[in-house]
Amino acid sequence: MKLVLVFFLLISSVFSKDISTRYNVYVTLLGDVGYADVTLKEHDDNYEIKLIANTIGVAATLLNDRIETFTSRGKIVKGRYIPDIFIATKETRKKSRVRTYYFNHGKKEVKFIEENAKLVNVTKFDPKNFEIVSEEVKKTSVEETILDVYKDSDVLTSYLNTKTTCSSVEKFYKLIAFGAHDEKNDITVSCLEGSQRESAILNLSEETQDIYNLHVEPFDKDDDIVDVLIAFDNDGLLKEAFLGEVFWIGKVTAKRVYHKISRN
Repeated sequence: MKLVLVFFLLISSVFSKDISTRYNVYVTLLGDVGYADVTLKEHDDNYEIKLIANTIGVAATLLNDRIETFTSRGKIVKGRYIPDIFIATKETRKKSRVRTYYFNHGKKEVKFIEENAKLVNVTKFDPKNFEIVSEEVKKTSVEETILDVYKDSDVLTSYLNTKTTCSSVEKFYKLIAFGAHDEKNDITVSCLEGSQRESAILNLSEETQDIYNLHVEPFDKDDDIVDVLIAFDNDGLLKEAFLGEVFWIGKVTAKRVYHKISRN
């Protein structure tokens, strides 16, 4: 489901709007594998943006009904989204992980808290029935630290703050934000024009405006590099995305199936 987040990320020019959007994700071999619901709420100078990615069908079975949630809350300062807190949650039937980033922009530091929980089987002797019984017990752990590296944005706000389009000067840039990458891999974004755009649009709907290529270096340098095509609608919002052949599962596509914008 990491791909669901990747497909969503390149939203741009979403200013002074409340949005509610759903994207369906389809894989050639498996069919519909999941969907992502995105909401952006603004009140005065405060904002909250949330992405909830759900698995369905065969994918849900293979991934233990995984649900991933990404939330960013903070302030809007001179049109720029400044996060106070970013939360990334991953849940399955047996495990959950919550990673929370607290931003202190004045001190240029970020407090990081990771909470893990999992169900484990524990056996014990039941003296009443004189037998060994097994039961599931929830084990939890919490780690807190101040991160060595300061970044002033998370993966959601970094794209809310992006004003770059294919008509601008900046055609290529590197993503630096919590939740997007770490020191082991790089993510770069490039605008496609000319023959590159014409070639890319063969895999996308014709009613698109700007098209970007999201270039993701793998964690394992022996793996193949991932390139995702991201297409925007004329309203400047993400419309669909396309990932070519992935191992044995085939092509992966994400398309917008519901979209509502209400201006404040």
